[in-house]
Amino acid sequence: MYIRFLIVHLPDLSTLVKHLLLTAGLLVAAFSSHAQVGIGTSTPKAFLNVAPGKTVLFGEDTTGLGTRFVWHASLGALRANTVTPYLLLHYPLPDVVGKYSFASGLDTKASGLASTALGYDNKSIGSYTTTIGAANIADQWGATAIGVLAEARGGNSLALGYRVKATGHRSSALGTHVSTNNQEGSFIIGDGLFSMVNNLVNNTAPDQMKMKFNGGYEFYTSNSLEIGMSLPSGGNSWSVISDSTRKENFRSADGASFLRKISQMRLGSWNYKGQNSKQHRHYGPMAQDFYAAFGKDELGTIGEEKSINQADFDGVNLIAIKALIEKVEKLEAENSKLRGENADLHKETASLKSDIDWIKKQLGGLAQK
Repeated sequence: MYIRFLIVHLPDLSTLVKHLLLTAGLLVAAFSSHAQVGIGTSTPKAFLNVAPGKTVLFGEDTTGLGTRFVWHASLGALRANTVTPYLLLHYPLPDVVGKYSFASGLDTKASGLASTALGYDNKSIGSYTTTIGAANIADQWGATAIGVLAEARGGNSLALGYRVKATGHRSSALGTHVSTNNQEGSFIIGDGLFSMVNNLVNNTAPDQMKMKFNGGYEFYTSNSLEIGMSLPSGGNSWSVISDSTRKENFRSADGASFLRKISQMRLGSWNYKGQNSKQHRHYGPMAQDFYAAFGKDELGTIGEEKSINQADFDGVNLIAIKALIEKVEKLEAENSKLRGENADLHKETASLKSDIDWIKKQLGGLAQK
């Protein structure tokens, strides 16, 4: 069952009668669970069916100031927003509707192909762009800006947060007061602390990762939060969690054997394959040698043969240093003993020399007689 409304000009009927007829028709449609209303079609397929290609408007006009709900059929675009003089004054062509676009909220604009703008004063200008929140802009292909005053101005860029700028192509800016600074492929994250010295923290090179967290960093590799590392506020190097109360299965190490193993390792300079040998040289051991020397103790495995854990590396160095200290202390003790013995010998030699001198003197007197 369907009901088709066709309002025509009837010169012999009053306006009141027209309104009564329309109201009656709407009441019939409202009280019939199977009723279907067709506008521009005699075969509606749904409760309300508007003919293809017809713009549908709830509001005063499809353009200009005001609040409206508009389906732009020819563009496949939907508008459910309010436009104020602010939009008309600050942005050119405010009424441009992007094909397959969607805009909702207050002073939102979605002029790019398949673009979306939701919230307040958001502008999705580039194709396939998205803006959500307040006063955001995305004007390059595939860009997304979410938050407040976020700018995604690089192709396929992401700006997420407050006053962040993703201006480099394929770059991402997250947090507060950070910018990718036109650096392609870069990624930057900032904390909520506003810097009075620098308005924005910027990337300085393409494909660069930069982060600023005034409260420091913590990384954990266990659900219990017992294993990991941290970089405290104001710190300049990583701190490995080494609390004795979090450790077990203690075993002592033979420092002398560590020294012997280190003496047999390949140590020198090198560069990674593919690196410029003029610019990227390094010192250190080979992971395979390190693992072969120190990769097992009496209980299990330590590390693996393709990399060296920095904490284990430091541990091996400290054990070797301790062994050297013990060796030096032993040598110093032996040297002190030898010095003492040498001093005694010097005393004995001096005494013997004195005796010899006395004997010579006595022999010289006898010779004169």
